[in-house]
Amino acid sequence: MSKLTTIELQFRIQPEVQKFTGPIFFTDSHEMPLGSVTANGSFGLVDTGSKKLLVTCYHVWEEFQKAALENPDSRMCICPDQKHPIIFSPAKPLGEDRNLDVVTFDIASLVEFFGADKFYPINQKPPPKVEKTDALFFIGYPGNLRCVLDEKLGVGRAPYAVACCSVDGLRFQSDISKIKTAPDKYGGISGCPCFLVRESKPIQLVGFATAVWTKYLFFTHARCLNLDGTIKTFSHKASV
Repeated sequence: MSKLTTIELQFRIQPEVQKFTGPIFFTDSHEMPLGSVTANGSFGLVDTGSKKLLVTCYHVWEEFQKAALENPDSRMCICPDQKHPIIFSPAKPLGEDRNLDVVTFDIASLVEFFGADKFYPINQKPPPKVEKTDALFFIGYPGNLRCVLDEKLGVGRAPYAVACCSVDGLRFQSDISKIKTAPDKYGGISGCPCFLVRESKPIQLVGFATAVWTKYLFFTHARCLNLDGTIKTFSHKASV
């Protein structure tokens, strides 16, 4: 990571990563005031060649289902451009795995809101292996950055540059103890896509952020995704 300058991260890598991610939140009001948002997360956009997918965490989808049972007015919304939220309340996922904490949705009908170039072409660029010390970069939408601007909901994004510290099958981790961000400030980044970054080379999708525990940030490897949008059914201990 030391070879990647701040300028390279800010002006080359961040704009590329930003294309493939966005915020997702739950609300019980169509007017979207800050007080009506009950929870939020992040999502990644993936093109498998046959499917256009929205990928987020299983626990994000699970929490929405609970919210909808408690309040029929609950809606799940996504922001294609951070300015114009659209309601996204699918009946069921295309693929889901509680253990890997990943869920996928076919959003072919919403491509016009994003643009085809906003979907990472996983069929053309298969996710590579992740190894210890690999440099990783992702953009999340933590809930503590939500605000109201001109009576409209504002969703702030936060970039993170970390390094892989361990790999466990389809999971890998990053030690975030040196980042000056309290663990409770990460809430909302669940589901954001994570990219392998190397000096003067294109970014490569490698996973999705799933959880923070003590000083570690956990990811599920993007190799869990099948090209039909379903999720591989083997244990997270499986080799990647």
